[in-house]
Amino acid sequence: MAETSRPSVVPRPSVAGKYSGSFSLGLRGALEYRANFVFNLLGAVAPVLIQTALWTCLYAPGASGEGSELFGFTYVQMLGYTVIANIVNRLVRTGFEYELNDDIRSGGLDRYLVKPIDYFGFRASLFAGAKSAESGFMGLVLAAAIAVLGAAAGFAVSPAAVLSFLAALVMALVLNFLVFWCVGLLGFWLTEIGFLFEAARIVIITASGGIFPLSVFGPHVERVLEALPFRFTIQFPTDVLCGRVSGGELAWGLGAAAAWSVALYVLARALWSAGLRRFVAVGS
Repeated sequence: MAETSRPSVVPRPSVAGKYSGSFSLGLRGALEYRANFVFNLLGAVAPVLIQTALWTCLYAPGASGEGSELFGFTYVQMLGYTVIANIVNRLVRTGFEYELNDDIRSGGLDRYLVKPIDYFGFRASLFAGAKSAESGFMGLVLAAAIAVLGAAAGFAVSPAAVLSFLAALVMALVLNFLVFWCVGLLGFWLTEIGFLFEAARIVIITASGGIFPLSVFGPHVERVLEALPFRFTIQFPTDVLCGRVSGGELAWGLGAAAAWSVALYVLARALWSAGLRRFVAVGS
């Protein structure tokens, strides 16, 4: 009697395997487009030079009645803040929101909904993979910038500040991802929101201290901006590396960033559920 052949069973990939594959995809993508990354980095040079020239004029003897300190920063501290904040801004910068909007607008989200993978986890893994590739190079750029500032202006960074900065930077990456994920989900309700992404980016970078320290806006505006989550994406890690935040203030800042991350994750899930119901109802 002939034996009947049994159909072969293809093993399903584990949960960790699916997201590690997405992480690897993001890593390879970042390495393949090295030219874009280099040009993006060079784009940060002009703002640094302009701001350095501005602060040099403002801190010049007789330029201000406040003496050698402006907005709570000495000249050397302001130079350090300007350089580090611009590098942190480039490092935490997103871009997936355009792909998210395109998937929603074109209906391409359908192919992800039928796969055994969470779309949020997929995008988060891609983002983490891309940032892991950038972080190594940006770390070298940051170390070189600090060395130049140390030799030219006496700017110094302690080893403890570097370790604390790494923890603050991880929270900044998580928080900025969640902020722009929530912005990107507005694509469920708006058709063309590319202009909204750029407008939101400018406002968020300003409110994050990515252009100037928040103290520049005055004490009243600064208190309002400090109550928002955005400063934890740029100013907080920058202040940590500059040695302006330590001890209990550091622990409070990390805890506040973690709390904001949880709140934004809950908001993101609520927006996703509401948007997905609309997406399915429309039949995209």
